[in-house]
Amino acid sequence: MAISTPALKPSWNPLRCGGTALPTNLLLMAKLIALTLLLTNHVRLIPDPFLPFLPVFDRIGSPPAFQSALQTVFLAAAVALLFNRYVRASCLALGGAILIGVISSKAYYGNNKTFCGLILFLTGLYEPGSEPWLLRAQFALVYFGAGLNKLLDADWRSGLFMEHWATERLHQAAYIALASWLPPMFLAKLLCWGTLLTELAMSAAFLIRRWFAAGIVASLLFQSSLLLFTGSTFTMFFYATQAALLMFVDWPKSRWLVIYDGDCGFCARSKRWVERFDLEGLLEWRPFQSGAGHAHGITDAEASERIYLVAGKKIYSGFRAFRMMLLFNPVTYFVIALLLGLPRGDASTYRRIVVAALLAFLLPPFVPIGEWGYRLVARNRYRLSANSACAVNPVER
Repeated sequence: MAISTPALKPSWNPLRCGGTALPTNLLLMAKLIALTLLLTNHVRLIPDPFLPFLPVFDRIGSPPAFQSALQTVFLAAAVALLFNRYVRASCLALGGAILIGVISSKAYYGNNKTFCGLILFLTGLYEPGSEPWLLRAQFALVYFGAGLNKLLDADWRSGLFMEHWATERLHQAAYIALASWLPPMFLAKLLCWGTLLTELAMSAAFLIRRWFAAGIVASLLFQSSLLLFTGSTFTMFFYATQAALLMFVDWPKSRWLVIYDGDCGFCARSKRWVERFDLEGLLEWRPFQSGAGHAHGITDAEASERIYLVAGKKIYSGFRAFRMMLLFNPVTYFVIALLLGLPRGDASTYRRIVVAALLAFLLPPFVPIGEWGYRLVARNRYRLSANSACAVNPVER
């Protein structure tokens, strides 16, 4: 039986994403983009210098005043969005400010800025209760356009682009070393064709619901590999494309049941710690001693060995259960945004390390390592409870 999620009203807490006119996943996506825009001090770029595409902007009497007005709207909308105030209007205003900045400055123009502006603006146009297909189509179009553009470019088809970019621009040591062991241009062609085919495949995956999961994994791997290869976030593109993947996630509409060992002091402390950051009230914790697992086919013997998470029709246990709790907690994504967006200057090595660590945590090969760590803690949890009130190990009863 589904457990109804508590009704939430818009909160002033920027870490909260429930109770607004936008579903949790779309609001979280928009707030992450707004947060990274602020962390990277993007406002200073809007629109500088003033070199408009359209003649109508030439009639503006004072470009500095125009810039100040646009920057004020940008900041006000970003802050309002983070604090859950008029979230749809804030998305429209923030996205509109960026798009106006794009068409009013040829120097400011860039695909990554246009993408951010469109994603935010289309989020503001979202109709509550509907599927965000307009947003998803925009995201798919970005990958389709990128793949098609490369396919029509002779330098991409021949591998010349990658060869010049990796050797002359990036001086990518790993690429240069590996290419020296392979036939001429082989690695360059492999990367060029792999890139454009991946982009075209993702554009299709993001239009078909049953392929969403594959598209999310492919995009995570693709964008993370690009950052690891180049060390660059391409201004906002890495942040925005990763945040935008949330539009393809079905966020829980009912509470999840967590079944844990109620006689373990360490487990109780862990529960309180997780609850402190479960600001949306997604998780309901019940001790296995209450028989909560029986209805889901989980025996007391099984539940005494590891934690279980009943997420709708799916059941996770151990490390996988904790990973799902993290992945469906907005606080996790705000922490990641801060980790990646705060560093100033040349932080390419730092970002490579952070992204590599996050990628490893998410990928299936890490699961055995995570499970080993979980079993190690689980076996010793009663020792870790030495300073807390802890009943006798139920296995020994």
